[in-house]
Amino acid sequence: MAEQAKETQNVERKNELTFEDKVLEKIANYSVQNIDGILELKGNFTNDIMGFFTDSAEDTKGVSAEVGKEEVAIDLEVVAEYGKDIRKAFEQAIKVVESNVKQMTGLKVVEVNMNVNDVITRGEWERAQNEERRKAQEKRQKEIAKVREQNENGEYADGSRVQ
Repeated sequence: MAEQAKETQNVERKNELTFEDKVLEKIANYSVQNIDGILELKGNFTNDIMGFFTDSAEDTKGVSAEVGKEEVAIDLEVVAEYGKDIRKAFEQAIKVVESNVKQMTGLKVVEVNMNVNDVITRGEWERAQNEERRKAQEKRQKEIAKVREQNENGEYADGSRVQ
């Protein structure tokens, strides 16, 4: 019995905290949401494909992260607001991303890269956002109408018929 207790005392525990890339991508995404001069994060082709297969693509759109054990590198794809100081927005993005990542994960941000893939006025951006919302609402209404029609015809949502 004493021997077993001695062996237990000599066991070394190895604890480890790790983060998926998408966790750091979300932190960076949320961090830059309110920076003056950045209208939105815009995903590239890969982000668009990922968005097709996952629901959480909006939270990581336009951000990619390479996460190590103690460090992380962040890349941002942004749409900048016309007339704003993009360099100032970049410096602010670096500060807020570094701060939030350090506070939340303890990881050191060794690199923040920002690629501006478009520049538009706030008015153009707001019109585009409103149009996207209108199209999404229209699509939902069509889907609801289709389900109602199927139910009225004696069909279940899966296409089977009421007996």
